[in-house]
Amino acid sequence: MKASQATILIIIGVTGDLSVRKLLPAISQMAAAGALPDHFRILGITRRPDIKVDSLFTKTKKTAYLREHIQLFAMDLTADEDYEKLKAELSKIEDELGQPAQRLFYLAVPPQVSRPIIERLGVSGLAALGQAKLLLEKPFGVDLGSAAELVQYIGQYFQADQIYRIDHYLARETAQNIIIFRKNNALFKKTWNRDFISRLEIVATEEIGIEGRAVFYEQTGALRDLVQSHLLQLAALALMDISSDDKTEEIPIRRLAALRQLHFPEGAPATDYARRGQYEGYQAEVKNIGSAVETFVSLSLESDDPKWRGVPITLTTGKALDRKFTGIIISYRQEKEDEANQLTLHLQPDEGVELCLFAKRPGYDHAVSRHPLKFAFQEYYANLPDAYEQVLFNAFNSDHSLFTTSDEVLETWRILDAVQRAWEMDSEDLIIYKPGSTKEEILAAAAPSAAIKEK
Repeated sequence: MKASQATILIIIGVTGDLSVRKLLPAISQMAAAGALPDHFRILGITRRPDIKVDSLFTKTKKTAYLREHIQLFAMDLTADEDYEKLKAELSKIEDELGQPAQRLFYLAVPPQVSRPIIERLGVSGLAALGQAKLLLEKPFGVDLGSAAELVQYIGQYFQADQIYRIDHYLARETAQNIIIFRKNNALFKKTWNRDFISRLEIVATEEIGIEGRAVFYEQTGALRDLVQSHLLQLAALALMDISSDDKTEEIPIRRLAALRQLHFPEGAPATDYARRGQYEGYQAEVKNIGSAVETFVSLSLESDDPKWRGVPITLTTGKALDRKFTGIIISYRQEKEDEANQLTLHLQPDEGVELCLFAKRPGYDHAVSRHPLKFAFQEYYANLPDAYEQVLFNAFNSDHSLFTTSDEVLETWRILDAVQRAWEMDSEDLIIYKPGSTKEEILAAAAPSAAIKEK
């Protein structure tokens, strides 16, 4: 159900790529679906007083709804007095709406710019007015120490229930359906444990390289870009306990409990269970010969949860690989080869579910073949909400189930801390791979002593 309360969405950085390519199209689609509050306005914050609304629609179809519901506000985000002007403008919009409104501050700006904005929102009093909410894009720190410091810093100005840390992977239809899939299908509900499952894989691979994002990628790398935020959250969804009721507020709590039980296998350094690689040509692309930034990562983890003890949990991501695929692969235990059933939850490019079964081939010799049973959302539903549509909808409705809590952020960095520290000291284990390689080929290229170990 859409939010009944009047709402003002303040997009700080409205002329940026995120706003133009993702947020404004999402709002347009939500308006068409009738999913926006009846009393709704967008206030786009820009540094440029000469910017016109029409310039925002070079990549977005300018619908009548957007034209009627958006206005721009020019301000210097470093000037305290401009926040007082913003406060007055928001009050003016509320007067026009005829009622108080919740105010969502969406920081569509680089992370290094966010901190002083958050501070000024707090100091100016804007964080405490009009049911203020803060929407933040990743990254949430660069390691355990910086994440803890950032959590403490933001906590000075916003309460925990005001903060919405965005992980758009959690907002994908298939990710949301993991819970429904596990809870509402007796076959999988009864077999979602170590007694039936032999291996769990979370994979996010791309055919493209860094695509002109040299500065960002040199500062981030694959471990921080995909594993810390997205893949560990998907692992938590797959591993967490499922509630017997439908209380969505419990989902972050259960994800956190799953994360707290994840760790590298004990008895050896974490780097024995972590592989990293870099595609040929990356160093020339970023103009940094000798760069050790990883474009491929594969980690092997395990859980202390009795239901998952002994099950290898592998997280793999990479750029310039053989295919684009994001999903969760569940391999079932087998006594012989033609019992190797596999369940795949596809997040992209084609959202859906695939179950591989074995059946007899037509003929006289009773030969057996592997056959997939597939369900794709787009074959049954004309419109699939974009992840950002779902993110905005949940934030408007104060639903935190798709957002990452402070404790979850700290737990993901805790899991990766030992590997991060080791990789900063030495890069001799970096695997150089050819673009178009498979993840299996990259892992096989590692020295035998460095290959991922599994129990």
